[in-house]
Amino acid sequence: MKKLVCIFVLYMTFKYVSAQEIKGDIAYQYIYSKQWDKAIQTYNFSRPFLTEKQPLLIHGINPSLSYIFKSSNNLKHGINLSYSYFRSSAKNENFKNILNLHFLQLGYILHYENSEKLKNAYVNLIVSAISNGLFRNLNGESFEYDEKKSKAYGIGGNLTLKFGYCFEIKEKIISPYLSVGYTPYLYSPNTEAVINQTKELTSKTWTGIFNLQMGVSYHIQRKN
Repeated sequence: MKKLVCIFVLYMTFKYVSAQEIKGDIAYQYIYSKQWDKAIQTYNFSRPFLTEKQPLLIHGINPSLSYIFKSSNNLKHGINLSYSYFRSSAKNENFKNILNLHFLQLGYILHYENSEKLKNAYVNLIVSAISNGLFRNLNGESFEYDEKKSKAYGIGGNLTLKFGYCFEIKEKIISPYLSVGYTPYLYSPNTEAVINQTKELTSKTWTGIFNLQMGVSYHIQRKN
């Protein structure tokens, strides 16, 4: 119920607040988490019988939506909603192990665009609250650990710097972009338990995460 209420509030905000533009993004995303990599590497090392090792959680997809508020200044403000998905799958004799990692971010945007100095380029600084969920699937069913479904949730903060360049194609505006981000502290105490059925043996209850995105934005201009 809380999730539905949050989605409804965001929808009403997007619909009725006066905006300069709305942008929909789709991107490839790479992440690096030292603690989570160690947990997966320990899982592989402790199971030498595996013919196919468990891949690291590093490659994913990211759709997002940005809403820039109307302003006559070069520096504008906005909000951003972002979702990321990562999957690690390994098939061995008699079992298939899958890790599904989800991220959800809600952020505040500082959007800088100057037609004289940057021409068609723009820069975004995004400060976000970030949450994640990690789930394990074994042979098509949710894996159970300590008689409970194996899952791990986390929460933290993220800082992202995004560079884009706009093109107009058939009166539509798109912009390829590159972004780099860092989550200095994401608290997720059960992640190691989901991956390796251990707790604080090889990794900490929190991690820092570096991320890189390469994608494209579709701009919907609004005149108010």
